[in-house]
Amino acid sequence: MALTAERLGTAVTPSPAFLGATLSAGAVVLFAAADGGIAPTAWRAGTVALAGAAALLALRPTTRRVRANLSFAVPLCGYAALSLISALWSADPSASILDAQRTLLYIAGLAAFLLAGEGLAAGVVVGSVVVGAWALVVRAVDGAPLDSYEGRLLTRPIGYANGLGALMAVGAAVSLALALRARRPLFAAPLAVLVPALALTNSRGSELALAVGCLVAVALSAKRRAVAVLLVAGSATLLAWLLVLPPTGIGDRAAYWSAARATTGAHPLDGTGAGTFGRVHLLAPYARDAHSLYLQVLSELGVGGFVLILAFLAIPLSLAIRRNLAAPAAGLTVFVLHAGIDWDWQIPAVTFSALALVAASVAHRSHAGGLEPSHSGRNET
Repeated sequence: MALTAERLGTAVTPSPAFLGATLSAGAVVLFAAADGGIAPTAWRAGTVALAGAAALLALRPTTRRVRANLSFAVPLCGYAALSLISALWSADPSASILDAQRTLLYIAGLAAFLLAGEGLAAGVVVGSVVVGAWALVVRAVDGAPLDSYEGRLLTRPIGYANGLGALMAVGAAVSLALALRARRPLFAAPLAVLVPALALTNSRGSELALAVGCLVAVALSAKRRAVAVLLVAGSATLLAWLLVLPPTGIGDRAAYWSAARATTGAHPLDGTGAGTFGRVHLLAPYARDAHSLYLQVLSELGVGGFVLILAFLAIPLSLAIRRNLAAPAAGLTVFVLHAGIDWDWQIPAVTFSALALVAASVAHRSHAGGLEPSHSGRNET
């Protein structure tokens, strides 16, 4: 009788991959439902929930082997600490403290993802598909109402077309990578939702980032790591050129980037304090952000902040490429590139997709891809 009960209990226990996928998908969907998670009220509730999830995951015996991966959260923790300390010299101390609170939310989420370890890439696909389907259903029911800023672009539930486009692009790159590595066309089915939703956002930056992410997925699926490295390095170089010498025809971004570069030149070491770009630059009051994660960090936190955020994103991406993990590498490539030309970092619904992929990249080889097959042909779930 006891043996039967034990077997029954084992049978109904969710697998680690299911828990990880549910966690990453849930974070993406719930923050998307809260208008992208932009409001501080969403950060506080999310921090408590994700910290609680991380604490429960830490109690599982199976997580002992992945606890060492928490060391990869050090750059993000350093970034949060610097954001908080910057309130001492900030042009707006309250904004700096608020910015640090959002990063604390990301730390809680990253810790939970690192402790989950499995199923994270699959969860990103599921979460992005749910959000994309939601957006398409709302469009089908309500039509395309005219917005003063967004026009008739697809924006809901996040509320920002480029943010929704970025999430769709990340999900599409991961979906394609999983399909290629698993050699199962069914894994590409989410593209039937993600691609139309992306097209309706008219987010050109997301489409370009997705193109690079897809090429990275193809290269790694063919075990051409050198090609993937060249694709990422070349794209990063082009992004740097774009931010320094923006061409005509990119709208207000050229002005935002110029303002961020000017501030960096005036305050290269300390910046003006976390979250202060919109307070320092009043040329366009509706633009609270520099529309580039890297230029904004340079202008607000100086070189130190830039090094920390770059290390936080670049190290996992390089690990994913080195370990031939196509799904995390492809999705992270999309996020890293698109965050360079928009304010994705300030939209938790988008950033959580990247955090899940960061965790998938640095997790143990047997856990890293969520659903990707290993080189020996076995499933990495």
